[in-house]
Amino acid sequence: MGTDLNEKETLLGRAKRKVITQIMMLKLIEIAEENGDFDRKKSYVDSYYCQQELVIADGRLFGKYCRNRFCTLCCSIRKAEIINKYYPVMKKWEDPFFLTLTVKSCNAHNLPRYIKKFTQVFQRKLEKGLVA
Repeated sequence: MGTDLNEKETLLGRAKRKVITQIMMLKLIEIAEENGDFDRKKSYVDSYYCQQELVIADGRLFGKYCRNRFCTLCCSIRKAEIINKYYPVMKKWEDPFFLTLTVKSCNAHNLPRYIKKFTQVFQRKLEKGLVA
């Protein structure tokens, strides 16, 4: 697919995400080394070098993606893919809204209980009109 070289804003956003990722990865590589977590270190190094080598062809910029969840470049692509996947259904909704519910991580054993609790809380918010 590649990035159009004429889209300056897109290229600037891409460069910004690349810098952010590289700064984060240097710190995370250091922490992984201190903890002896060499598998994690390898993932961080892969993210550091994400899109490091670029090829220009037909007015577009191409490179290899790491596809790691902590890479801001790859996350932006993943987010766009998800939006494009669900957009045809969502655009038919009369009054859509986005809601994020967060909680500290739980183990697999407790997950059904957490989901049930989230559903109950969300339902109460809807009933009280606190969620549009």
